[in-house]
Amino acid sequence: MTEKSQEHTLAKNYHHGNLKEALIDGFLELLQETPIEKLSLRKLATHIGVAPTAVYNHFKNKEELAVAVKLKCLNHFAEFLDENTVNIPDARERVKELGKSYYRYSVEYSQYFSFIMSDAQKIPDEFITQEVIDTAMRAESALRGAIIHLLKTHNIPMTQYNEGLGAFACWAMAHGITSIVAKKMNHVACDDGRWPPEFVMGDIEQVNQSFEAMTDILIAGILHTVRK
Repeated sequence: MTEKSQEHTLAKNYHHGNLKEALIDGFLELLQETPIEKLSLRKLATHIGVAPTAVYNHFKNKEELAVAVKLKCLNHFAEFLDENTVNIPDARERVKELGKSYYRYSVEYSQYFSFIMSDAQKIPDEFITQEVIDTAMRAESALRGAIIHLLKTHNIPMTQYNEGLGAFACWAMAHGITSIVAKKMNHVACDDGRWPPEFVMGDIEQVNQSFEAMTDILIAGILHTVRK
């Protein structure tokens, strides 16, 4: 989104009476160029074009606003995973697409993804409510839903351990590949000839190929473990 279109979105939200949403979006925009510790509600008010008192009508402090931003990002992330996977009937293919969608989200919505994953944006204990917990678990529900479908397909009992193991394994794979690609941690091994060239994962096709291979390994491991 260009700077002009961002300003248009903020102005549209504000003039339609949705100042709270405009403040959340404005906060995310400011984070692109300003560390969170240097942001203030007064600076945000200037960015939106409203009086500081208008901001305090919606958020009592920066921490409360950051929680609202976190919830927006988490909901957006979960909706993206659902939209890309919920209609895939084959259990194995759904798990594969979850991994691929996880990675795509980190690229297509890097600002939201960074805010979700950053240690600096952890929600303080005093702001943890049932709404926060439920929102935080929405993405996990997409992973667990795919695992439940997989277990049912193979006539494996639904237990907390079996579901949890599968969801945890899927999350670890998706986040692991995503982090490796983002930080280029695999390049040295490829440059040194220890890993094949396709493991460079320099484009989306190579990334998808990695998810295809790793998901097959992951599913085989999950099924082997829960059948013991």
